[in-house]
This record gives sequence, structure tokens and C-alpha cells, in this order.
Amino acid sequence: MNRPLRITLLSVLAAALVAAGALGGALFQREDPDDAKKFSDISGDTTCWAAGSVVDRVVPASHYADRWKRLTREELGYNAQCGVTVDGKQVLRVSVEQHNSVHKPDRVGTGPGHGSTESVPGFERSWSSRDAAAVVVPCTKNTGDDDATNLYVKAQAWRKDYGTLRQDVVRIVEQAVKAHRTTACHSAPAADDRD
Repeated sequence: MNRPLRITLLSVLAAALVAAGALGGALFQREDPDDAKKFSDISGDTTCWAAGSVVDRVVPASHYADRWKRLTREELGYNAQCGVTVDGKQVLRVSVEQHNSVHKPDRVGTGPGHGSTESVPGFERSWSSRDAAAVVVPCTKNTGDDDATNLYVKAQAWRKDYGTLRQDVVRIVEQAVKAHRTTACHSAPAADDRD
């Protein structure tokens, strides 16, 4: 194929791709916001170890939702993660991690604009802000080698309107503690186990 013909064909292909992208963008823009559905209607169930009504308040109504979970267990190590993405943006992330008890909890979501922090009732080491909450739960006792472990449970949501978000992320953290404490702190470790 000669060079001028190849350049012409590539130009036509590029123009067709640009036009297809513009058409797709226009169709996406035309989606009716009234057609947006709550998370449980899209997913068919709830996720992140929380009650459906709580997740539906935290996750904004949308057209497309995706959720993911990950779990790994090792000796004196437990890591469970869960997240929700709607319309291409992450809106919720929950983590349950077992670490040595000297580990400091993450303070993500407590900077300027996130409001003042408050403690979470029932937890000695805890905090919550307008869009995030974290608690530290004692897990295993120190046997003399400074090997005590804690569970570090955290939930963070991304919303423009905070509303009752603080109370909801606190509920999610409390429910994640109930869902994982026994397995992480008292069950025998297992090999990597992902879903």
C-alpha cells in the first residue's frame, strides 16, 4: 500500500473513532438522572458487611455499580477489603486489617474539609469524621514477644452531600467488626483465599 493511501485511510479511521466517541458521550449524557437506581436494586444484594439500608444511603443512586471484595489470611495476619464504584467513581471503601498492636491507625478522611473528629462509642481507640470512621479492636494477647495484634477497621465514603454520612460510616465499621472479629482473631489462619 502506498504512503498517501495509508495516510488517508488512517485519517478516515481517526475521524471515525472521534465521531464514535462523541456519539457515545452524547448518549451517555442523555441518560435520565431519574432512571438512577439505588445500589441494592442494581447489585441485587448488599456488600461491605453492612445492612442494605445503610449501603443504600452511603452509595449514591446510579446507572452502573460495581463492587469488589478481597480476603487474605496468614499467620497473625488478616486483610479484608471491600469497595463500591458507581458510574466509574469509587464511593465506598472498607478495610479490616490485622497488624501488630504498635501499628498506628490511618487518619485518612480527617483533614481540612472533613470536619472535626469524634470518638466512636464502645471503642477505646477510634475516630470518625464527616466521611470516614476507624476503630482499633484488640485481637490477640501479648505472649511476651510484643506480638499482640489488633484489628484496624476503617470505612471511607466519597460524597458531595454529607447528610448522615458520619453515622452511616460508623455503622459500617461496627458491622465489619462483627463480621470479622471472630474469624480474624480466633480462627486458625488459612492459605490465601480471594474472591
